[in-house]
Amino acid sequence: MTKIRLINKEAFLGTVFIFLFMWALQASNIQVELINVFEQVFENFELTDVYYSKLRSQQSESFEDEVILVNIGNLDRKGIAKSILRLSEGKPKVMGIDATFVGPRPQDPAGDFLLAQALNKVGNSFVMATMPDDWDLNRNEFDTLVMPYAPFAARTDHGHVYTGILTDEDFTTWRNFPTYIEVDGKKEYALSVKLAQKFAPEKTEKFLARNNQVESIYFKGNLDKFIKLDISDFEDPNRTFEIVKDKIVLLGYMGDGYTDRHWDADKFYTPLNNNVVGRGYPDMFGVVVHANIISMILNETYIDMMPDWLSYVLAFLVCYLNAIIFMWIVENRNLAIWYNAITKSIQLLEAIVILSMTMLLFGSFRYHANFALLFLVVLLSGDLIEIFAEIVLRMFFKAKDKWKK
Repeated sequence: MTKIRLINKEAFLGTVFIFLFMWALQASNIQVELINVFEQVFENFELTDVYYSKLRSQQSESFEDEVILVNIGNLDRKGIAKSILRLSEGKPKVMGIDATFVGPRPQDPAGDFLLAQALNKVGNSFVMATMPDDWDLNRNEFDTLVMPYAPFAARTDHGHVYTGILTDEDFTTWRNFPTYIEVDGKKEYALSVKLAQKFAPEKTEKFLARNNQVESIYFKGNLDKFIKLDISDFEDPNRTFEIVKDKIVLLGYMGDGYTDRHWDADKFYTPLNNNVVGRGYPDMFGVVVHANIISMILNETYIDMMPDWLSYVLAFLVCYLNAIIFMWIVENRNLAIWYNAITKSIQLLEAIVILSMTMLLFGSFRYHANFALLFLVVLLSGDLIEIFAEIVLRMFFKAKDKWKK
């Protein structure tokens, strides 16, 4: 029986063969039916979704008492103005709204006037929502920032509510957000970042010091983790809102009532969705996603992402080690007859280890290990090494012997 050689030229070439195969498959854009089926079933699925929806205990995440969500439902501008004024009487530290107010409403000038008055009263402690428009392919940035109606923006601050996806058709699960976007060479920070900055500037500066234009969102929870005020809470004219004192108040659309469970234009899939594969209904309103981002900044529960280079290095090393072992099995006749059984067992064990490590790193350290390439390498290595050893190498050695003769 031959010995296992850690420095193995054939195993190195076999590893290169596997990576070339994967590159060729991607470059040729060949539609493989099996892969297509998996893509349709597991579209936009990540292993960390299992941690959020199945493994993490709800009790492990504390209640967020610094952010108060206020549902605006289908209120008109007059109704929103009244809500803002009543909330401002409770002396919140900062307020913001996840809704764009572009241009006047000719059919409701009184509503425009009242909303402008309310916003001017709260001033710079209120953050309005903006949205980028007109993507410039040459400069790789937006040309236009759609601002609120001028009277609304006169004294207030503003931040973008862009999800990071150019078209709604490409948007499925909300996992990341742009901390800022560049429009005509100027940075526009996210609404959630602006609110956190006004509330806790030091913590926000620490967050921004990570220098990531795009950040993964750590989801504390859905509506169950936040204080909520619904439209009905404003029906009593004598009610006061001391609950908002020195807090972040975030207004936004959460249905006709925030307990509604229905498909909605401003409702998104998130990793908290109970249906991990083949999503049913969107599970979180956009304003709640913004609240989760604010909570992440305030509690410093950032997600660290594995760099791409480390993902490639780990995949190559594991592939090389598999090639060493699998080619050793091929070279030993007593083991070669059991090649498929042995290699498939090793691959299964490796897959279980990869899945376990993904959950452990994310759950314990909030480290998102990108093992997608590593997982693919593990799945392909057994069959491709057998092809390389039994066909490619033999053809090479035969050609070499013939050339020498």
